[in-house]
Amino acid sequence: RSFMSLSLVSKQFLYITNRIRFLVTITDETIPFLPRLFHRFPNLSSLNLTIVSKTVEEVNALLTLISTFPLDIKSLSLCPTRIFRPIQIPANGLIALSKTMKNMTSLTFYQMCHFNQKNLFLIADCFPLLQELNLCNPWLTSDTDFMVDHKDPLLALPNLRKINLSGNYIGDPDQFANFLRHNCTLLQEITLSLGNLGNMTVLVL
Repeated sequence: RSFMSLSLVSKQFLYITNRIRFLVTITDETIPFLPRLFHRFPNLSSLNLTIVSKTVEEVNALLTLISTFPLDIKSLSLCPTRIFRPIQIPANGLIALSKTMKNMTSLTFYQMCHFNQKNLFLIADCFPLLQELNLCNPWLTSDTDFMVDHKDPLLALPNLRKINLSGNYIGDPDQFANFLRHNCTLLQEITLSLGNLGNMTVLVL
């Protein structure tokens, strides 16, 4: 009887711990088991994708697959490992995610091939509730990636509080910081690159 009681307690404990786990790291080895993983942890709110760099089509397919599960993901991080071919922002995958996971508040892309202002507008369209955005350390960058054009539409991220663009070459950091402050009224912290001088963090008061 004591063994049965212990077994019951263990099962109940496992059930409770499964339901209170909110963060999962997905590697290449775990991708085939995603259905089982998401079934075991139904209350996940954060995903950390640390996968070997693939083609953008493969990453789009992975994000589209994740979008089919009944999850309420609020934080997504994509940090490729062992980068052989840096990839672009997986636009189609983000669009697929945005249709089912509408409460995203934190998004990180690290060491992708390239970032630019169009990526910002795409992300804003997909996840307008974002509070933190990290697009840092791309492999390629130029002074035309983040150029302020007065014809640009407003950047619709009204809840954004922190943005990190370190590692991106920005021709006029002050002008771009003003553009962000004007568009994102709740913004508190902006991190931009100053070329060889390192990074500049602006605290918006």
